[in-house]
Amino acid sequence: MALGALALALGACEEGTGAADDQPIQTSLTIDPLAFLGDVRCSNEPGAIRSYVATLTDESAAGGPFTLASSPPIPCSSRVSFTHVVAGHEYTARIDGYEQYAEELTPVGDETSGSRHMLLDGAPVAPRWTWGCPDPDAADDADKLVAATGVNVVVQGCAPLTGPIDPAGSAIVIDPASALGALRCEGDDGAIASFDIVPQDGALAPVLGVGCPPAEPVVYDLGVDPGRAYVFRLEANDAAGDLLFAASCFAAASEGVTVTATCDGLSATGALEVDLGALLAEEDLACGAAASTYTATVSPPAGDQPGAEKLEVGPVLCGDRALLQALAPGAYEATVEVRDAKGASALSATCRGEVRPGATTRAACTRLP
Repeated sequence: MALGALALALGACEEGTGAADDQPIQTSLTIDPLAFLGDVRCSNEPGAIRSYVATLTDESAAGGPFTLASSPPIPCSSRVSFTHVVAGHEYTARIDGYEQYAEELTPVGDETSGSRHMLLDGAPVAPRWTWGCPDPDAADDADKLVAATGVNVVVQGCAPLTGPIDPAGSAIVIDPASALGALRCEGDDGAIASFDIVPQDGALAPVLGVGCPPAEPVVYDLGVDPGRAYVFRLEANDAAGDLLFAASCFAAASEGVTVTATCDGLSATGALEVDLGALLAEEDLACGAAASTYTATVSPPAGDQPGAEKLEVGPVLCGDRALLQALAPGAYEATVEVRDAKGASALSATCRGEVRPGATTRAACTRLP
């Protein structure tokens, strides 16, 4: 995602630009909670919304729709503006609402990642509400969101993307097309022929061979427990059934509500995570003076082009995880060097893992003699 498109939070009671009268207005798009909240309460009461994350998609981008970096978590009483927009381009907005306070949420990756997905105490958390702007079911010429030079366009015409169902049940909707971004289906001169949806929870069954584009979204309405967060792996395959791209989708089930899962953009690369906790415990070694920092170096997988560069991360504080990102799929071996507070070697280890597209693999580490 383009980090330059990170949004700027504005107070709900402030004007959209916050500029002096003699200063030109910056070209921007602004999300006002009044455009989407409707009957949802923004308050400190139990069950009320407390924060939201906004994501814009440039529908006029060359090569197809392009999703901008998402806003950070924003208090539900505040506006948020996107200034890196192109005049004349049409945009759509997706709003994810959370019961948690903005300061309790952290974007996946880090504060500047631009990720739409959030972590709560280090674990994935899905939004309780979702809205689309403009209303996806509105007429084609209604409430179009078009950026204009020197104008702060305030988003209008939002509609909820969740709806009530059987009061005794819960359901999760997954639309694989929401993860396509600039990628294309085979019928549109792209490479993707089908999707597979694999729930992380074994109580839910995988759905395989969903066409691209899907004839309709995939609905999980059996075995979904209200109040639980669910993670799904979305895989995109070519006509031969070979895996090309993958992504993760998140949803928090709620009693009597059909929740639309939020999906990351499909990716051809993955990441390798090095966590020395288990290894240090086996070696009866605690973080501190005896184990202060470590570095992790990964070599390209076997069969890669000769001369491919190694990737090194560190020094990383003992107790923190090293993340080696943007790796092509394959088997990787990372060499880890742990040093004490004085910089002397405390131990060396080899950590191995199989990297898959659109996923983070935790490497298994073994101490070297």
